[in-house]
Parts: sequence; C-alpha cells; structure tokens
Amino acid sequence: MTQHINIECPSCSPEEKVSHELVKLGKNPLIHCLQCGLMYVASSVDIPKKISVRVFVNRIEHPFTRWVKLNAGEVLSEDEEIVLDAGKATNDNPFVITSLQVGVRRVPSALAEELDTIWARPLNEITFGKKKKIRQKHPVCSENIRPVIGISTSSNDLQVMQDN
Repeated sequence: MTQHINIECPSCSPEEKVSHELVKLGKNPLIHCLQCGLMYVASSVDIPKKISVRVFVNRIEHPFTRWVKLNAGEVLSEDEEIVLDAGKATNDNPFVITSLQVGVRRVPSALAEELDTIWARPLNEITFGKKKKIRQKHPVCSENIRPVIGISTSSNDLQVMQDN
C-alpha cells in the first residue's frame, strides 16, 4: 500500500509529525514510521479520505511516473480511463489503465486502498491490430510430403498412391 500520512511517532518524534506509511487498514491500522523504521499498531489515527497512488505511464518516447489522488473505497479496473494530477508530461491526453498492482500481484480490479501501482498508457498510443487468418494446408497434400533421404519418389508415384 502506498498511502502516506503525517503523524507523531512514539519512538522518534512524539511531539512532531513525520511521514508514516499505512501498512494495514482497519480499526487498529498497522503503521510504519519512515524516519526510524518502527512498525506499530495505532488506535487513534484518522485515515484520510483521499489516497495517493503511484501511476506508471508507459509511453513510447518517454515513460514517466505521476501520483493520482483517489477516493477511499473507489474501485478501479483494467481498461478504464484515468485522469492524472497536473504535470508537465501529461499534455491533457487521456490515459487507459492497462494493469493494477497489489503487492507483487497483478489484478483486474482493486480498491484504491489496496493499490500499490497503476500501470497506464496514453490512449493515443494504443493500437488494436486485426488478426490475419492463415489458411493451413492439409497435411496429406503433395506439397507437404518430403522425400526421405536415400529414397527417391517421383510425382507420378505420389499421384498413383493418392488415387488408390
């Protein structure tokens, strides 16, 4: 999970707010202090309504990373459009979610709180190619019969065998 909050750490800064990572949500969320590395259960933490999630945009020329703020409880799915936070590389192009990562797994849909990374691609760089149908030849066709080394066969012999 990539949700970060600024709260007091009981170990390194009991009077000053420092950056923490929410490891597990719930009534008693598991918190990881990014200053001292302490992991502890916090009982009175206000979990933010907005969650920041990393978006990796795989562009042909220049891939880049941005952060997007999502509402807690929002469900995202593959092939949905996503709007990124303002940045110099977005150029107002719509982006399409190509994959969602939760931990080390790729999933087709997930809650915003569970997401680690959203993989996206600019809509104008996605192409949909047509599949070509290839006509296959029958395996008994005389064009597919190859002579065995040391044995010569003429096309007349093959034709006689096919007629029988």
